[in-house]
Amino acid sequence: MPETSRKESVSTFYRPLRGITVTHIKQMYDLYASFYENTALDVFMHDLSKKSGVILVTRKSDEKVVGFSTLTCFDLQVEGRAVRGIFSGDTIIEPAYWGSNALAATFHRRVVIERLKKPLTPFYWFLISKGYKTYLLLTNNFYNYYPNVRGGDARYRRVTEAYCEALFPAAFDRQKMVLDFGHDYVRLRGDVAEITPELKAANPHIAFFEKVNPEWRRGTELPCVGSCDYESVLRSCVDMPLKWLRKHVLRTHRPAGIEVAPMSPSGSPWQDTDVLPDGLDRQRAS
Repeated sequence: MPETSRKESVSTFYRPLRGITVTHIKQMYDLYASFYENTALDVFMHDLSKKSGVILVTRKSDEKVVGFSTLTCFDLQVEGRAVRGIFSGDTIIEPAYWGSNALAATFHRRVVIERLKKPLTPFYWFLISKGYKTYLLLTNNFYNYYPNVRGGDARYRRVTEAYCEALFPAAFDRQKMVLDFGHDYVRLRGDVAEITPELKAANPHIAFFEKVNPEWRRGTELPCVGSCDYESVLRSCVDMPLKWLRKHVLRTHRPAGIEVAPMSPSGSPWQDTDVLPDGLDRQRAS
């Protein structure tokens, strides 16, 4: 199992929803509530019930949950064409384990498994983000994605619109391309993932995130799409070894959060940026 050198060793594993215990849920919620305001256990449980499974990160010494990511896969139609995607829900890791690749490796395996089920159907990573750290997961790890500071293929916007209409029709603002769940919606605590002028100056993706989601502090979500296409997989086969060479041999790799070039588009979306709980799926209970 993957290990972290920052603190204690951890184990990561995927469990379908029926395999999650009451203890797991309690520890997941405690971790979640430590980062969010305006939350409640019933809201958390409502969102969890809509997922197909959870990636758990547990400390080996006592099996306590120190991180998790909820997932679901589904098919939809975009302009008459079938597409498939994996949707990331809440993704949270204790600060002591930020920077670990434990969660990334397990997520990668889930992406590969789901991708191979329908290899000829376009496949995407669907996510929504109320904080810039989650958006950086997209920009740092995908070649083709939406929204993009450089603009890009309108096709990805149409895919984004389709999954927002399918999952969050009441909250989707098509004109602004954000999800607005109202002022009493769950939001990050004030000291988590603040955007400073220095950050915006250092990384154009952070400045762009605030431009397209200016009300992120009150919990508006930015819907995003990353394409797991075969062109990107081939490109990553070249870029990933070069990145490793720069980081471990040439020592020219830039620190996390400053990286602007995408690395691994095929399913390791927690590389090179500390993982923060950016509310990837916080639909209120009805």
